[in-house]
Amino acid sequence: MPDTPGVPRDREARPSLAAVLELRRDRMSTVREVIDRLTEQALDADTKPVEAPGWPRPGSYPVRECLLIILNEEWEHRLYAERDLDALEARATGERAGR
Repeated sequence: MPDTPGVPRDREARPSLAAVLELRRDRMSTVREVIDRLTEQALDADTKPVEAPGWPRPGSYPVRECLLIILNEEWEHRLYAERDLDALEARATGERAGR
């Protein structure tokens, strides 16, 4: 994402793993709470319009669409993580074999 006025981004940030995992647990808990309260009617309702800069573009979206985007993002991030972990493991295995 390119720099966007009003959207914070610090390329120099290096949070600890503990801080990242704590934030992730908090976000996962929030999503779980929202999902537990959803009904079919709520899934089909539109979100309140968001006018702040960022993504998606300002507007109102069906809740169902928002959840599908979250699920897709989670899936893609998992694929990237598994790919990267496999590469790190292969590198470590190759380094041990080369000793």
